[in-house]
Amino acid sequence: MHYFCNDFFNYLKSKSKVKALFLIVSLTLFYTAPVFSQILVGPEIGGNYSWTSFGDKDLKDVYNVSPVFGYHVGGHLAFLVRKRFFLHASLLYATKGRVLKGDPKSDDYDAVFKNSSRYNYIDMPISYTVDFKGKIGKSKEFKYFVGVGPNISYWLGGKGTVYNSELKENNFSEQKYKIVFNKDPATQGLDEMNVQNANRLQLGLNLVAGAVFEPGLRQRLMVTIRYEFGHTYLAKSNGTFTQTYYQDPLQSRSQGFRISVAYLYDLKTENRKRGKSTIDRKNPGKMRKR
Repeated sequence: MHYFCNDFFNYLKSKSKVKALFLIVSLTLFYTAPVFSQILVGPEIGGNYSWTSFGDKDLKDVYNVSPVFGYHVGGHLAFLVRKRFFLHASLLYATKGRVLKGDPKSDDYDAVFKNSSRYNYIDMPISYTVDFKGKIGKSKEFKYFVGVGPNISYWLGGKGTVYNSELKENNFSEQKYKIVFNKDPATQGLDEMNVQNANRLQLGLNLVAGAVFEPGLRQRLMVTIRYEFGHTYLAKSNGTFTQTYYQDPLQSRSQGFRISVAYLYDLKTENRKRGKSTIDRKNPGKMRKR
């Protein structure tokens, strides 16, 4: 964790736009929190179905991309900004990825080629939502919502497995690897994919919809479906290996669906006390307002 924090903050220091973005987010979520009339907080967990999309048509013609399943876990905050409007923010550890295979229509088609990648992220999806009322049956009420907002992700690393004709011809088995960043090629291990010029901080957009239920007093159960599409490429250059000339094309953006369940607790209670009466202990016959 110590090395991750140093790496993360050194990266922020070199990116003025990134520092400005994090400053805005911090001011929005934390310094304005006291003005909100309601704050909900709690754990969040769920599953991901993710892939990447190439911006270059030539890469689309060479590779077929398949999605992979992953998961996410962390915490959720929700602020009531005004009646029916909420600001949501999560801090999550998430796994994403993709599977690459050769396109049979390509001139460079490799029948045995396959690259399965799993990426690890710290995600901070933020969304601004509006609530609507719904009913289950005749009496059971719930709320559903729709919204939109940015997604800020920090790429921690990952792992994968690659196999192609070159490895087969040299009697190598499939190569399992872990992802490393900006490593000197002279010291790169056989089990590593080296990524130079990685965009470890990535930006995207969320489209969200979901429902909120109230299982108990001051408790909320929130189910959210989110479609995420990235704006930032994973890297400006390819990932490289030591045992094969194959290079992993990382000029692609993360995309995917996410379904989450959050169990939230209402921290703001002072508004609930307004207007209630209690017994004045000095004068038991009198009532006083809170």
